[in-house]
Parts: sequence; structure tokens; C-alpha cells
Amino acid sequence: QGSHSSIESESLTMSQKTDSSSKPDFEALKSRAHNLRWATVDEGVIPLTAADPDLPVSEEITNALSEYIAVPHLCYGPPTGLKEFRQSVAAHFAAEKDAAVNLDQVIATNSAASAITLVARHLLTDGNEVIIQDPVDFLVAESARRAGASLRLWPANDGKFTLDGLKAVVSDQTRVISVCHPHNPRGTLWTADEVLAIAEFASQRGITILSDEVWSDVLLDGASITSFAKYADLACQPWVIYGLSKGFGLAGLRIGAVIAPSVAAASALALEQGFEHTIEGAATLSQIGAIAALTRCSDWRAAFLEHCTEQRNHAVARLQALSGIHIETTPQATFVLFVDIRGTGLDEDAVANALLEHARVRVVPGSPRWFGPGAAGHIRLSLATTFEVLDEALTRIERAWPMLEL
Repeated sequence: QGSHSSIESESLTMSQKTDSSSKPDFEALKSRAHNLRWATVDEGVIPLTAADPDLPVSEEITNALSEYIAVPHLCYGPPTGLKEFRQSVAAHFAAEKDAAVNLDQVIATNSAASAITLVARHLLTDGNEVIIQDPVDFLVAESARRAGASLRLWPANDGKFTLDGLKAVVSDQTRVISVCHPHNPRGTLWTADEVLAIAEFASQRGITILSDEVWSDVLLDGASITSFAKYADLACQPWVIYGLSKGFGLAGLRIGAVIAPSVAAASALALEQGFEHTIEGAATLSQIGAIAALTRCSDWRAAFLEHCTEQRNHAVARLQALSGIHIETTPQATFVLFVDIRGTGLDEDAVANALLEHARVRVVPGSPRWFGPGAAGHIRLSLATTFEVLDEALTRIERAWPMLEL
């Protein structure tokens, strides 16, 4: 097995076009990268866990932050966010996600996780029914539970979430359909026609859509995305959640946004949830970093997506060669890989624990805690690290695999 120090000695093999090709500072990551990552694992363990990239953010972002704090006044910003931030988000959705958005529909939030919780609390009351995908990131379910709602599960069909599958689980009590688009952990991406069909169906049934689109900046193979925000004029009145932790590596800034279905709806949310009284809101400094990301980092993001695509291809090829592994869908979006390990005869926790013990690689088991019951028999790996780190992790897994099968 390769040592941790040998990993640190390697350079990042992203495109040399941008500063995103600079080398990660693994010593910094070991003190700063929490949430199951480098700061929380033993020395020598490689964490392919939480979806927080190891790769350095663009210099455009760090320069913007430095320029802002060079003026020694850190004041309150507008309650719903800096106008420049809200303009940047609206322009980004128009240019990248096929959705015309008024800047006054946008509210800056303290992370996308906070945003989805605030909107769920706004839309739901005790006993309301919410449909969520199964499996799906735990925050989708957690936000509904915190609002007192009951859950109905929308299972995947051959790895995809179909309109027919949705129709089969909707009931007369359904108040909200809460989706993850693109989907975490499967990495699937609905087409424009599929988004419209879901929006129209929800409208016909008088059901509101809540769409977590945090992964909408991580599109592989030249894919494009249509946001549910495009259909704000339909009766489904979609609420869209956005964040910059995935596509631009800004997890620590905790900057997200709500895109409400109308200006009036945004105002109502802001008033109800305390934005007007400084109870809720986003740090001004975080918004400065986000503005730079959305307006100055297109080259960085292009190189990042190229790198993520290469990482996905490398990981899929090597993992598929191991006995007992099946990868049902190759991710179209996201930089995570959802791996079916049922062919090993072991459950997800047993495989994850064995990889940690024998390969010194930490992965996320597909347990209900993280993704719901539909994730059983799977593990999830985050690929947003250097090629050298991923390659070393895969080599360790290959060497340890015979021990798992015993």
C-alpha cells in the first residue's frame, strides 16, 4: 500500500489551463476538512467520503475575499442578500440552467442545507405528506421530518426515477414532491422533457415541487440541465435550492440560495423565517466569494469538470473489474459514484468496515442514515480528489478485495 506521504508528494493532474491545477495542501486538509474527511480519519487513511472537493478553489475567489477584507468594515448586508449576489445567481440560472429568474426571487442563505430546511418549514405543517426519492441524500428527508411531515418513498426503476414511478406513489394527501436534481447518490439527470413532465403532473395534482439543485454545476460529458425554476408560472410553484459547495468547492463558506417561484413568495419566506430580523441570512463575505465564483471562474469550472469526468471513468473501469461489484448507472452529474456491492454477499456496512480495516480507505455505506432504505447493498465514493489519491485508493481496494470475499 502507498503511504500518505507519497500521496502528498504527487501533484494534481487537472488541466493546466487554470490555477485549479495547483496542488492541494494536505496538511491544511488534515486540520480543516471535517465531515468524515481528512481531519476526522487516522493517519494514512484515504477518505472518499463526504462530497467536499480536496482541490483548491480558484484564485479568483481567494483574491475577491482578500480584496473585500482589505477594507476593515464587516457590516450587515441586505436581509435577503447582496444585490450583486442575487444578480449573479439569477444570471447563472439563465445562462446555465435554462431558467429565467428575477433577482428578487433569490434569497441568500447560510448554506443549501439551511435553505432546504427553511423552505420545507415554510411549505409544510405537521402531518403533511411529502414524496422523496429512495435512495436520496439524507438532507431531503431530514428537512421534511423537521417540518413534521410524513414521507412516501419514490423508488428508482432500473436506476432511474420515472414519472410512472412517481404516479404510483402520489396520494390525495401529498403536499410536496421533494427531489434532488441532479440526483445524489446515483448521479442521474432528468432531461428537459422529463422535468417538464414532472412539473406538469405536479401542477395537475396541485402539488408543490421542492427541488434541491446543489449538484447542478457538476455536469459531465457536456451534459446540460433544465432547472425546475423554469416552470415558476405553473401551478406546481417550484422552489429551488442552490449552493456552491459542489461545483466551486465552497463548502466552508456555507453559501446557498433559495429561488422562490415568485417575488411575492420570496418576500413571504423572508418575513416568516426571520431574514428581515437578522435571524436568518448569509454572511456577506461568503456572498463575495460566491459572486467571484459565478462571474469569474468559468475556466476553473471547465477544468474541474474535465477532471471529474476523467476521475469517474478511471474509477468505473477499475471497480467494475472486481467480482461482486456492479455499477448500475454511470453518473451524468455529480462527482460521486454509487456502487452496488450486493454481489459480494456482504452488506454495505460490512464492506465499508472491511475497506477501512484492510485497505485503509473510508467510503460511505448505503445505510438508511445517509440515503434511505433504497441504498442498501451499495457504497458511495467521492472522486473529487487528485488523480494520485484516487488511483492509490483504488489500488488499495483491489489489493484488499480478496480479503473481503473471504
